[in-house]
Amino acid sequence: MGIVHADLLIFIGITLVPVFLLAKVRRFRGLDRGLKLILVGTAILSVASLIDYLEETSLKPVLDAMASKDDWNLALAILGYVPGIFLMGLGMSRWFSVSLLWEEEVKRRKKAEADLLERTAQLQDALAEAERANRAKTDFLAKMSHELRTPLNAIIGFSEVMNLQMFGRLGETRYEEYSHLIHRSGKLLLDIISDILDLAKVEAGKLELDEEEFCLGALMEDCVPIVEFNAREKGLEITQEIKTGLPLFADRRIVKQMILNLLSNAIKFTPAGGTISVGCGVAGSGCYQIAVSDTGEGMTEEEITIALEPFGQVESVLTRSHEGTGLGFP
Repeated sequence: MGIVHADLLIFIGITLVPVFLLAKVRRFRGLDRGLKLILVGTAILSVASLIDYLEETSLKPVLDAMASKDDWNLALAILGYVPGIFLMGLGMSRWFSVSLLWEEEVKRRKKAEADLLERTAQLQDALAEAERANRAKTDFLAKMSHELRTPLNAIIGFSEVMNLQMFGRLGETRYEEYSHLIHRSGKLLLDIISDILDLAKVEAGKLELDEEEFCLGALMEDCVPIVEFNAREKGLEITQEIKTGLPLFADRRIVKQMILNLLSNAIKFTPAGGTISVGCGVAGSGCYQIAVSDTGEGMTEEEITIALEPFGQVESVLTRSHEGTGLGFP
């Protein structure tokens, strides 16, 4: 009786199914229930086909001694082929339904991915267009610096001449008041335009730094007298805790503007009779520290976030009691 037999080929073919599946996933726990049913069913069919094959080999007399061929066939059908085929069919049915769900999910995700890519492309185009418009705006404002400042400087200069009555009296008290208002309004407008143009230069990348080495303490001492008159006029006291020295390599003009912005805001929002403290030194981390504190009302964390945004102002247009663009902190 030959070793190669049809039952052997059936056994090998059935056994290869769970072997390939397990080699693919390399685990049994956590598999889908349909795959588990297919593996169990093919395992039962493999055992049944193996026994069928052994009946055709030299072990046939031993098996015949245990039971007749009809009994073996009945037992294999009841305990092997029927439950094995049933479990495989049940597992394949579940597996097909899961596969269809997976296929639908893959299609849905591919469609969502395509929609997302299309939406991303649209947003990128819109962002590029917005950036082009913003660059055009900032370029325009940066180029308008000379054209806006020149007539304003003329208005401020002539109104100051009239206000000081350098060439004689104006002859009417109201004219003196008007010249004073023109001078004050012109300076305010020039400050506002300067702030906006400075911000536009920064956004356009056209703000050039003129860096040099200077002493931070000496610069702060130079800034205090500039605002001292406004502070005294409002009834405020300025105290200083400025550490001398502190060499710094930076743009002196911009650092000075930063310090003056802090001092101006402190004066603006501190009620009469208050105190403003100015100081600089070395922080615990080794960095230089500029500190301006006042006895004003202060701000909450949310209000600080608003104040640090360009044009951000804590008070609304209808309720605010101070002039300005909201660009001092930014």
